[in-house]
Amino acid sequence: MSVDELFDLAKLAKNRSSVRERFNEIADANRNPNSNPKCDDDSYLADLLKVLKIKSLVVGVGGAGNNTISRLEDMGINNAETVNINTDAHDLYYSNAKHKILIGKERCNGLGSGNDPSVGAEAALEDKKRLAEILSADIIFLTCGLGGGTGTGAAPIIAEEAKRNNAIVVTFCSLPFKSEGTQRAVRAKEGLRSLASNSDFLIPIPNDNLLEIVGKIPMITGFKIMDEVLIRNIGEVVNLINNCGLVNIDFADVKRIFVKRENYPTGLVGIAESIGDDSDLVEKSKLALNNPLLKPDTSQVQRCIVSVTGDHSLPLSKVDKIISTITDGIPEEAQLKFGVQNKPDMGSKIKIMVLANGPISPYVQDAVDSDKTFSHSNIVGF
Repeated sequence: MSVDELFDLAKLAKNRSSVRERFNEIADANRNPNSNPKCDDDSYLADLLKVLKIKSLVVGVGGAGNNTISRLEDMGINNAETVNINTDAHDLYYSNAKHKILIGKERCNGLGSGNDPSVGAEAALEDKKRLAEILSADIIFLTCGLGGGTGTGAAPIIAEEAKRNNAIVVTFCSLPFKSEGTQRAVRAKEGLRSLASNSDFLIPIPNDNLLEIVGKIPMITGFKIMDEVLIRNIGEVVNLINNCGLVNIDFADVKRIFVKRENYPTGLVGIAESIGDDSDLVEKSKLALNNPLLKPDTSQVQRCIVSVTGDHSLPLSKVDKIISTITDGIPEEAQLKFGVQNKPDMGSKIKIMVLANGPISPYVQDAVDSDKTFSHSNIVGF
């Protein structure tokens, strides 16, 4: 029997086993018996790359999550599949994703969860089997808004099913404005605590922090800006994992960042774009590290990845300026790795992205440490 018959590469590349399991299944098979047995030839390595390609899935849950995925699709995303999940057939129909799942047909009749997280949870449980089948990836990016019904109730169950499939779960969620009321804040806190149980890396972004930065704005404008923030964060992390750079950061590097600290799956992600002169490079490097939307405690950073993107003329001195600025802003014992990507359309601009673990979000800590549980009256309606 030939090696081709032993290994169906297309099937192996698509299956739900982990990267390690896929690698082990093919790693011992030298696909060219005429090559030097002590070496691995390019055809063999090419087949390995097909099997080892990191499978990324970006999942939006509920109205806010669906909006984020729709904008992400409109802007264009490579190297990742997108899925929108909702209890509201109308919202789901008009959303834009490669795949869509209407959950809770029996429970919700396609009419939504009525702002009740318990209904959102029941809808997800109703379609648990279908969700398990679609949540097949090495890394799953989950995005939702907390405080309503579907995102708050269904997202934690979706995260749990992703973990059952041995995926790394990275969750980005927005927290409601104070002006949206106490009940919405209480629901969001419970949803955040549930998400923390099944996320490897959890980034909660409070809408009120946005108000402090951009001032008084209409709520609908605030929601749109928050969508853009989530889109940029998710898109940049996906690109970081899948694109080789001049100085490369690989999946193993990123995976080391997505590690829970005790019971708190939090960290920081920050993106800034500089015009390129030295003073602005320093300012924007500090901005990326000290993301004002997250307000992280950078003294807690344990591991840090810095990705610098510029055109082909990007000077080494500017990269060094960025790295040294960020190094000065984190503990001396923290581990740091940097990567450099070249994009011809950047011109004189330089993009800086910081991804780190260690900092514990006070919102996550408060939610996880809280012993309060919801009664039915806490979570139903406005």
